[in-house]
Amino acid sequence: MQKEFLIETRAVADEKGNLLNLKYYLIEEEQPLSVTPLYRICIKKSVAEKPGVEETESTPPVSHSEAFARQMLRRLITNAVTPVCLLEIVDDMMTGESGQAS
Repeated sequence: MQKEFLIETRAVADEKGNLLNLKYYLIEEEQPLSVTPLYRICIKKSVAEKPGVEETESTPPVSHSEAFARQMLRRLITNAVTPVCLLEIVDDMMTGESGQAS
């Protein structure tokens, strides 16, 4: 079972001046054989001129720690990350956290 928590909504302009609505979610997944949930991140983007059309991307589990996942999500929100680059940026963040070079 999973629970989806809306953490923040942002409105930003893209390079063409289109208004983007970004919604950032923390997703908690309960694991069948574990008492510790896993946390994923999801971003949903819609363009003001096209209501009802939404682009969505979510990560695989990033951590067992809610605090770590929230910290990562806060960095994504601060930088207005969109769904199209979410996976690449989270991969870079995870690689940086483990001290490995890519």
